[in-house]
Amino acid sequence: MRVEEKLLEEASKGSGLSLEEAKTLLSFEGKDFDRLLKASFKLFLKKTGGVIRFYENAFPPITVTGFECELDCKHCHKHYLKHMIPIKTPEELVKVCEKLHRKGVKGVLLSGGSRKDGTVPLDLFLDAIKTIKKRFGLWVEAHTGPIKYETSVLLAKAGLDAVLPDVVGEPETVKKVYGLNLKPEDYVSMLDGMVKAGIKNISPHICIGLDYGRLKGEIKALKIVSKFNPTVVVLTVLIPTKETPMEKVPPPKPEDVAKIVAIANLMLPKTPISLGCVRPGGTHRNHIDKLAVKAGVSRIAVPSKNAFKEAKKLGLKTKVFHKNMCCCVKNSLKHI
Repeated sequence: MRVEEKLLEEASKGSGLSLEEAKTLLSFEGKDFDRLLKASFKLFLKKTGGVIRFYENAFPPITVTGFECELDCKHCHKHYLKHMIPIKTPEELVKVCEKLHRKGVKGVLLSGGSRKDGTVPLDLFLDAIKTIKKRFGLWVEAHTGPIKYETSVLLAKAGLDAVLPDVVGEPETVKKVYGLNLKPEDYVSMLDGMVKAGIKNISPHICIGLDYGRLKGEIKALKIVSKFNPTVVVLTVLIPTKETPMEKVPPPKPEDVAKIVAIANLMLPKTPISLGCVRPGGTHRNHIDKLAVKAGVSRIAVPSKNAFKEAKKLGLKTKVFHKNMCCCVKNSLKHI
């Protein structure tokens, strides 16, 4: 038996992967690529019992900075803030959540523009979060940016249900895209602080192709998050967005996305791997979704028809969430 085949056999049993082993798998092409997907799918069956979860509508996103952002990252350029509900004060946040609650919405995603240090100013909304939890019982999750332990403690005390921090494995990518000087140890410190603060649900996000469409640092990011027993690992895919410096960048190949999905699954054998809602559309999306299902992804947000077709073809059981629900949360949220 070849060394590569033995590696896949052991990994498919849930032994995990070292960083060097993951790098080896990332180079797989042709028949080895097919073997990688099959090994990951085998572990997926063991992990989930053959159940894949599809989330058709996410929680409403709210930007707590309106349409403003001090960071203005290269892949976004404030574009994605336009798709969120804009507020700027704690009072506005409570009013918006009250309206959503009356409509039957069960949860919200707090997001927004970032300060120059990359953090979302959630510390200005602690009392509002407490009020929302007490009055409406909504599930409240948030994009945080690289917050410190002290902020994690405040958010935990306020009742925030889940944090969705971005993790980037390559400092050069962080500098080029975010304009920040963050190193792997900074992300380790961030996640460690979240755990020690008692935040119950930590769902790190890793963007595939963040470095201008190229794979660079995704494996390192996965290794970082694997040390912290995350609730879910969410993989997003770079979208070349109009009126940004990355407008004409080729998106990551679907095969490369499938490799990262498979490696994530094998590296974190007890953690659900989710394909997040942020990924290219059209034919590219169809191909990504199909290969992701074959690669053993546990969840897909806003799934394409190809995702359903491939799941059916592989004999999987599908659990579909039609109402507002996030792919970042635990399998069951009985309280909401």
